[in-house]
Amino acid sequence: MRILFFNRADKSGRAAFRSYYVLQNLKTVQVVSLIYFIFCILIRTVFYAYNLSDQTIHHINEYDYANWTALIIVPFFYAASFKFTRHFKSNPKFLKTAQALVILFSMFIITCAMRASFFSMHNPRNTLVMYMMGLIIVGVFYTFEYYETIFVALATGIVFIIILPFYQHSFSELVLNNLASLLLVTAFFCISRYFFSYRADNFFKLKAIEQKNVEIENASQLKNEILGVVAHDLRNPLSIIKSAAALMEMEENTNQENNDYLQMINASCDKAAAIINDLLETAENELNEFELENTDLDTFLSAIIDEWAKNKKGQVNILYKNAGHPVYAGINPEKMQRVMDNLISNAIKFSGKNDNIEISLSDTANAIFITVKDFGIGIPAEMLPYIFDRFSKARRNGIRGEASVGLGLSIVRQIVIKHGGEIEVSSNNDTGTSFAISLPKTFA
Repeated sequence: MRILFFNRADKSGRAAFRSYYVLQNLKTVQVVSLIYFIFCILIRTVFYAYNLSDQTIHHINEYDYANWTALIIVPFFYAASFKFTRHFKSNPKFLKTAQALVILFSMFIITCAMRASFFSMHNPRNTLVMYMMGLIIVGVFYTFEYYETIFVALATGIVFIIILPFYQHSFSELVLNNLASLLLVTAFFCISRYFFSYRADNFFKLKAIEQKNVEIENASQLKNEILGVVAHDLRNPLSIIKSAAALMEMEENTNQENNDYLQMINASCDKAAAIINDLLETAENELNEFELENTDLDTFLSAIIDEWAKNKKGQVNILYKNAGHPVYAGINPEKMQRVMDNLISNAIKFSGKNDNIEISLSDTANAIFITVKDFGIGIPAEMLPYIFDRFSKARRNGIRGEASVGLGLSIVRQIVIKHGGEIEVSSNNDTGTSFAISLPKTFA
């Protein structure tokens, strides 16, 4: 943190910081003036309740006068700060007027504390506590620019010089008391500048973070748009390559070696097309909101599982356990099918032939839960923190050699979060993996 003892805030953000700290100063005036007014009321109540007189407390008449003065003046500061806060503006004229009110209130607090030191003992250098407290309160609570701090410090010193002769007449005591006041004013200047520097540093750091967040958000959006365009444009050359390979397969004089090459071309095109589809899905999910439909999840899941059981017959056994009653949630059927297809595909990829995959649907008063559990090879513990990352380093081929790009589970989490839900995973080596989705519950 750079300490701005004799400098102003950086020019680039000075206007914004001034607008910010003037508003905070006004709010502080409101709070402090209200507390001070309540404190004065309590003192007045004690005076009357205990019938205090000059015989019980020295200089009680001066305390009484100061108390009535505060009770009359403080509400004006509260009302003025309240009005300025409610109708706050950032133009220079308004800020100068508002900060003048803050400085005036600060001087009032310091003067009251200064007089309290005189009331306690006519030689204030023997009782500097109240004077010092007033300076500390103003230095800590309020934010002043360099020239404003100088003004408050000089004004405080001058007020002390003017008031002191009413209580002290000895030249040596006048000098000593003014030296004590100078020491306190210097301490006030240092405290005020330190807290100004601290607040300015925090303000500019927060503004820099906000600016970086905006830049990151814009860059992320631009990246997704470019990703979508590039992925979309890659489809055409792949389609041409695949069409050319299909025409070559139809030729009668194609030998076995060429057929093998053509199959490799087709497989590579299919793999590239799958990657492109995943990239497009990722970009689309980040850029667009989903339209949700209130859906009976039992019917929805049953249809998906029936289709998988039909297409993957003999590879795995897919078992489904419903909630025993209709369960509804707001989902985008197309996107949520992508989630289930991905999770079931992963479960099959890492399960042995005729292994079971268990899918269950359950609910509570406010949430529904979909669980996809396999009993395959599981996920190593060191990979678990990364499985939902885009292009995850936790990706690996299936037990039958199925390739993985590392986008599938990232897309799954992306879709679930956009539905207002969460997804969690638990796994152990050689005992299988369980994915649990939670979604907000709706009603028919």
